[in-house]
This record gives sequence, C-alpha cells and structure tokens, in this order.
Amino acid sequence: SKVRDAWPQLIVEHVDSVGVSEEPQVGDTLQVNAYIALHTLTPDDVCVEVAYGRAEESDELEDITVAELNSFEDLGNGRHLFTGSILINRSGSFGYTVRVFPKHPSLASKAELGLIVNA
Repeated sequence: SKVRDAWPQLIVEHVDSVGVSEEPQVGDTLQVNAYIALHTLTPDDVCVEVAYGRAEESDELEDITVAELNSFEDLGNGRHLFTGSILINRSGSFGYTVRVFPKHPSLASKAELGLIVNA
C-alpha cells in the first residue's frame, strides 16, 4: 500500500510547545506544534496525536490523555505542521509525546498495522 511503502521515510522532525511558562499551572492551555516530514504521504493519510500526562522520574507518562493534532500548514517538500491545544488539568510534573499513526477507515484500531512513529 502507499502508506506502508512510504512509512519508513516518515519523520517527526521537531516538536515544540507555546503558551506556558517554565512551571505550567492547572488551567493553562498549551499549544503543541509537530513538524512532520510526510514525504509522499498527505495529512489525510495520517493521524497525529499528542499523548500527555504526569511525567514520572523514569520519564514515563502516567494518567495519559490523548488529543488529535490537526494539519495546519503545508511547509513544502513533503513537510507539514500539525498543531493542537491541550488543557493542563492536574498539578505536578507534566510531559507529552507526539505519535503518528496511519489513518484508514477500515482499521479496527490506529495501531492495527503496527506502523507508529513516536517523537
């Protein structure tokens, strides 16, 4: 398939966030930006998510919430900016990661193909 063939070239190039200070507070909204090289794929071929929650000392995330990032801008040369906002709804250490899955209506789950790229 087009997605399976192109998947090895997909790269999450950069992730950043804006909207909070060094010490995020409960109720703050964080905008997450993911710069992704899709190469021959289009934003319609992928689902980009941010998974966020409490960051443990081991760098593992606990109490995870997932939000979808939306295609925001075509940066040219197969590169796209995906963006979305998340609400910080608990106190304590906070962390997030970005994941990319194939988007296909017939998949039972996003991870069914075993094709996942993590930032």
